Amino acid sequence: MLEVITLDSGVRLALNSMDSVRSVSIGIWCNNGSVNEKDEEQGISHFIEHMLFKGTKDRDHFQIVNEIDKLGGQMNAFTSKECTCFYVKCLDEHFRTTADVLSDMICNPTFPADELEKEKGVVIEEINMNADDPDDVAFDILEDNVYRGMGMSHPVLGTKETVSSFTHDKLNEYYFDHYTRDEIIVSVAGSFNKDEVIDYFKDKFYNLKVRRDIETDKNVSELSDGGYIEVNKEIEQAHIAMGIRLFPASDSRRYPMMLLCNLLGGGMSSRLMQNVRVKKGLAYSVYSMTGFYSHTGLFVISAGVAKDKVDEALEAIKDELDRLKGDDISIEEFQSSKEQLKSSFIFGQESVQNLMIYNGRNLLTHGRCITPSEVLQLLDDISLDDINEVKKEICDYDRFNIINVTGNN
Repeated sequence: MLEVITLDSGVRLALNSMDSVRSVSIGIWCNNGSVNEKDEEQGISHFIEHMLFKGTKDRDHFQIVNEIDKLGGQMNAFTSKECTCFYVKCLDEHFRTTADVLSDMICNPTFPADELEKEKGVVIEEINMNADDPDDVAFDILEDNVYRGMGMSHPVLGTKETVSSFTHDKLNEYYFDHYTRDEIIVSVAGSFNKDEVIDYFKDKFYNLKVRRDIETDKNVSELSDGGYIEVNKEIEQAHIAMGIRLFPASDSRRYPMMLLCNLLGGGMSSRLMQNVRVKKGLAYSVYSMTGFYSHTGLFVISAGVAKDKVDEALEAIKDELDRLKGDDISIEEFQSSKEQLKSSFIFGQESVQNLMIYNGRNLLTHGRCITPSEVLQLLDDISLDDINEVKKEICDYDRFNIINVTGNN
């Protein structure tokens, strides 16, 4: 059962109980990510995510991780374009102890100077690893072009220059200006006592500001023209990422687009996989995916191909987009894609961690939790007419930004 409660502090709780499990996942979300950063602050949200594990007023780094480890819990965090989440999964009997650690990290970070300097080196190495991964390079360049002129173009990791410039005072100021009670959500899923959870969190977070005074201009820039960019690296395979900007998560076309994306490149029976890999042998991996945010979205086709087969692979992808534009989709293909989406969604709902993430992200993005039954109904309601209408958004090959990270010949 799913319930959303707003505490007197202004913090919202998303509580989703599951009677059939013994574990619970707790996530503390903040409506802050790389889109909120100024150009000179790029990467600060991700860096703060790292630093919250490094010490509070009452715990040092070892105490934070050891308290969770000795209970058999699992703790982690992630930063994305629009949000940051700190989460833990544990047995239900350890709810209060693990929640103590998690809330202490959020409410009482100290950003210790010695840890800060060490963590700069860690994050810079993470940036270096990203630069060595051709898929990551292709995707970063793609986002930079698709979202040109928008905060969405900021890389989550930041740059070596911005990361090197962070100070204790800068982190402290940014954190307490952006991590405010009106922008925080606690998402809990699994086995728990509702009254205990409410009672625990009702007195938390009062040392944070009530509301955020800084507004983020989530501007939507003019659509960029399609184009082709080639980047040469010391690699044996070419990595292609091609994308086009879409509508935001709140748009009614979101679910039809997800179904269409799955039909085109979502699995082994998808059109791209069958044509580009199975029939023509041009790629080992080829797939399509969507990403939806509060104010924009993205459609991507990705492929790993031999560097001397790039032109053939792109031509095969273009053929599939042209076929999608010109041909009717069969009822059988349509129903198969719909069942795949429904199954994938239901499978995800059976994991306490996935459910915690699903509810937290929905509440941040939409202002409410979309129930599983609502999603399944939305998927059931998709018609072939909906698919034929939404496919106009992605069938024009010339509108795509195409990034080819390839080896030197």
